[in-house]
Amino acid sequence: MGATLELEVPRKLVPLLAPCRYKAAHGGRGGAKSHFFGQLAVATNLAAPKRGVCIREVQNSIKDSVKNLIEGKITKLGLAGHFDPMRDEIRGVGPHNKGSLIVFRGMQDYNADNIKSLEDFDWAWVEEAQSLSHRSWRLLRPTIRKPGSEIWCSWNPRWDTDAVDEFFRGANKPDDATCIEINWQDNPWFPDVLRKEMERDYAADPEMAEHVWGGGYEIVSEASYYAKLLAQAEREGRIGHFPYKAGQIVKTAWDIGIHDYMTCWFIVDDGVMATVVDYYEASGEDFAEFMSHCMPEVFRPPLEDRRFEQWKEERSLADLRREVPFRYGTHYLPHDVGVRETGAGGRHRFQTLHMLGLVEMSKGVRSGPEERIAATRRLLPNMRFHNSPRVQKGMKRLRQYSRKRNDQLGTYTTPLHDENSHGADAFGEYAVNVDIRLSPPPPPPKKPDEFALEIEHGRIVSNMNVEEIVKMKERLAKMGPKRGLSL
Repeated sequence: MGATLELEVPRKLVPLLAPCRYKAAHGGRGGAKSHFFGQLAVATNLAAPKRGVCIREVQNSIKDSVKNLIEGKITKLGLAGHFDPMRDEIRGVGPHNKGSLIVFRGMQDYNADNIKSLEDFDWAWVEEAQSLSHRSWRLLRPTIRKPGSEIWCSWNPRWDTDAVDEFFRGANKPDDATCIEINWQDNPWFPDVLRKEMERDYAADPEMAEHVWGGGYEIVSEASYYAKLLAQAEREGRIGHFPYKAGQIVKTAWDIGIHDYMTCWFIVDDGVMATVVDYYEASGEDFAEFMSHCMPEVFRPPLEDRRFEQWKEERSLADLRREVPFRYGTHYLPHDVGVRETGAGGRHRFQTLHMLGLVEMSKGVRSGPEERIAATRRLLPNMRFHNSPRVQKGMKRLRQYSRKRNDQLGTYTTPLHDENSHGADAFGEYAVNVDIRLSPPPPPPKKPDEFALEIEHGRIVSNMNVEEIVKMKERLAKMGPKRGLSL
């Protein structure tokens, strides 16, 4: 074009202007992430005839897309003569921009075959990338394969298990990615109207505001059963350094999943306060493997099982970083511990566990999730959590244990069965069985038996509202002057 295009870019996002396979910006509301990538889309397709696709996980209509945002950037940058916004796409016009194209798609419409239509695109921008499923991310990445092509992602983090967070912020970060956290403090154009909304949200609900505005992971959601109670525990200092002490009795609470997650909480209680000192979960392990890994103090290796010929208690304790061996009390197990196992001589599960070293077992009664949820909610205000990596994993399961959402009705229904429900069910097994003297709620303020009316500095002072004064006057009128008070 010859002319210079001036873009409003927060200083923190400047590195994303350089060529890079993956460009990512995450953070809270007001950080200018979407505005930056909207400008970048326009500038990229203006510099050369490029083909770009703007992606969302679900796009039911073009109104759900960022098309209006990009059109606004075209107008603001004075480039209306270089682009032709059509109903479902934006095309480049003019001798320098002919062939430029921006389309808008929802990944829910794609499969391994029809996503090939995007192979010749130069860039893909995934907006609200926290909603992108693992399946969609696996489909998209190898599809945008043109030499020099780029994938951009912008999102407000939700959970560290979301596909985009695992990719950009997980243990194996890609070396061909530029990932930047940006929040409202980094945006020099952060408007006063948003600042007032932010301050109002922080005053009303600090945990949710830290997610919405501060870019933190979501620890409290509308669907979550326990997130607010865990946030309360953190505020009150009940999540911290509370390690196991020699001689304490550890109770365990289980959820059994032979072909699924098996989980176990390790809890010390004194009848008034309960403390989680450890948590363990594993998928695809049988009882012997599970106990050998998390309960080496009592585990008795089966003589005929060659998997444990080299097993040593000391090594397992070292792997757990459990410096002080646990001393166990009651093991709370779900009702299905009474099921007979196939291929185990017809033994009941509790018989197998007893052979492996569990002694004092308590078989739970069959109960619905509602009972466990109610018991857990009652118990959590009396709980402390030792802030170790495994206990953090357990708390994460509790935070994310949630209800199913009916998107059509916009309502929540029954508990969602996913990777979080096993840890929550195991905790519920403890909650319905434990004998903790729960702290009673504070009594409501007691109203005085008599309402006072006094004359003070020429004013009538009362602890009654107007309606109560009228009713009191009616009652006194019926009783006569014997009460010694007239109105």
